[in-house]
Amino acid sequence: MLTRLLPVLILPLVLAVLVGCADGNDGQRVIDSVSYDEQGPYAVGNTTITVLNDREGRMLTVELWYPAVAGGATQTILDFAADRNERDAMATLLETVPEACTRRDTASTRDAEPLAAPAKLPLVVFSHCFECTRYSSFTLAERLASHGIAVAAPDHLMNTLFDTGAMLNGEFLITRAGDVAAVLDELLIANSAALPPGLQGRFDGARVGVAGHSYGAVTVGKVLQDDARFLAGFIMAAPVENPIIPGVTVERIDDPTLYLVAREDNSIGEIGNLLMRGNFEAATSPSWKVEVADAGHWSFSDIAAIVPGFAAGCGEGVRQTNPGEPFTYLDNALAREIAAAYGVRFFAAHLLADETARQALAESTLPGVVDVQTR
Repeated sequence: MLTRLLPVLILPLVLAVLVGCADGNDGQRVIDSVSYDEQGPYAVGNTTITVLNDREGRMLTVELWYPAVAGGATQTILDFAADRNERDAMATLLETVPEACTRRDTASTRDAEPLAAPAKLPLVVFSHCFECTRYSSFTLAERLASHGIAVAAPDHLMNTLFDTGAMLNGEFLITRAGDVAAVLDELLIANSAALPPGLQGRFDGARVGVAGHSYGAVTVGKVLQDDARFLAGFIMAAPVENPIIPGVTVERIDDPTLYLVAREDNSIGEIGNLLMRGNFEAATSPSWKVEVADAGHWSFSDIAAIVPGFAAGCGEGVRQTNPGEPFTYLDNALAREIAAAYGVRFFAAHLLADETARQALAESTLPGVVDVQTR
């Protein structure tokens, strides 16, 4: 038990040692690299919109997180449900999921008033994992929004927890990448009727990134390869170039990338992790690789173990690096914090032009647990 708790106990001490000072001379809060490892200075709002992927004839449910004027009543994960049936289905699933695995409570307020300044917000579009949800990584979304970076996450129609039928193949990868592009198209329309008035015309088309987990990570690769509007990509727990889902060639990606590797990933296995490392080594643009010890495929997700297929990454497991050896996965709250910390450092460096955040990308938040390499 003590061994499992050590990372949780050590992290605040590590952060305390590294904390810098804020400069208030101009009346603005100056955010240093370490503060990206914590919730930022802004309250967070979220709202649900619909976007048409007209290339494919797909109507997408999209969640937006954004900096808000003030916080209010927070929500539970049930409040993301699209309708009563989905809410009831999620409530049933939550009855048997350990509290440590799936995060129940949010740190955002639904339909909160958007912060008026800055007038233009950098944006990250998030692509969820195979048969997951648009809110699969809401910890990351909330953290980004609290530091002034908006996040838009579509439900990939026919490929969600409550709406299945799509295939894990190169053809549907094109569809998923089209969903991401359609979301950006809509958000960049100055008077988009899909958006509430306070968010119309607010997104900066010159500062756009993309992030994704698992199938969503491969989607990130496809988007970066084919859509020049996206400037940086956060790739979580899957190789973008791989023989199972064709369509991405790492050498064709000329944008910065961040690879997050779960060392005990029983879903993609050591072969998948070797491919991720190979993707990183083949990168021709600035790239970072963060490997997390004792993390599984779903460790970084907010819906770990929500269904049996998402269980690898929470509680007790068997190592894939040493087959047959039982062990305990890294605490899920800590794993999500690690993903959020590096995700915000990465996008702060590339969308906010924060050089301190760029330097922090090369640092380990937890030596012995988190290993970082750069290219």
